[in-house]
Amino acid sequence: MSGIKPNMDTRSAEAFLQQFLNKPVTDVRPIEQGEVSKVFSYSQHDEEFIIHFNSGREGFVRERYVHDTFSPQGLPVPRVLEIGRANEDLCFSIAEKVPGRTIISYPEAEIRRILPDLLNHFKNMNEVRLGETKGYGWIQPSGDGTHESWPDFLASFFREEQTGFWHNWYTLFTDTFLEKDVFQRLYGIMMELSTYSPQQRYLVHGDFHLGNMLTDGHRVTGIVDWEMAFYGDFVFDLATQHLWTPQLQIPEMVRSAWASEGRDIPHFEERLKCALLFKGVDGLRFYAKKGDRNAYDSVKAELLRLVD
Repeated sequence: MSGIKPNMDTRSAEAFLQQFLNKPVTDVRPIEQGEVSKVFSYSQHDEEFIIHFNSGREGFVRERYVHDTFSPQGLPVPRVLEIGRANEDLCFSIAEKVPGRTIISYPEAEIRRILPDLLNHFKNMNEVRLGETKGYGWIQPSGDGTHESWPDFLASFFREEQTGFWHNWYTLFTDTFLEKDVFQRLYGIMMELSTYSPQQRYLVHGDFHLGNMLTDGHRVTGIVDWEMAFYGDFVFDLATQHLWTPQLQIPEMVRSAWASEGRDIPHFEERLKCALLFKGVDGLRFYAKKGDRNAYDSVKAELLRLVD
């Protein structure tokens, strides 16, 4: 499958900005970010900004809530300045550009020197006050989660009836190489393991990898792309880190650092396995929809090793 990302090139993005802002912009550049979005940086009056295009606005509203609620508590989240509709197919958001480079762009030796500061920010994420909000899952404009329980939120991703990107996704079992028996087995194990997660809710980034974190080479200057933020088990963010950079062993780093402070992570292994299965099962259907058989087979092999 092709065309998952929005149809927006640099010239079109610049033209939209000139028209929307009614002021000249310079240095419009694409940023590689995500599989289903288009992102560009640009300058205006010696200030730098980010414009993000996506088919829906829900994630942009979520990012604004995260900034407004949690940046006063110390989270380095960029401020969302504008949310709107670019055309009948695309929505957009404009945010302040965080200084620095992505952590993943640094050599591994330098990344390891930055990790202690990142771990401090991760600890802060897990200690922010959620206020009077309730529920698990996607953060809504009210601040409440979308589901009454954590397992129900996880199950909601894979129900047959879906809207948007995953509408009619069950046809992948018949129209692509997505194997129903493999999928259902892995999904069943994931749901069994979900019962090990705590009742306490945490703020979860949802796409917590080093490409979404910026640094000046010494400290973390910002954590970006909060469109998928939700309430739930923070170990899911550690699973994302492990999938992107397994050589850094970030889940074990966090576990050891917290243990040295007398803070245990109950059922750590079960929760991490649940999170890895969740990410992997979602990846199976994504790569099936995308038509990427090599990526599908690679993820499938890793998941089967995880459970066998």
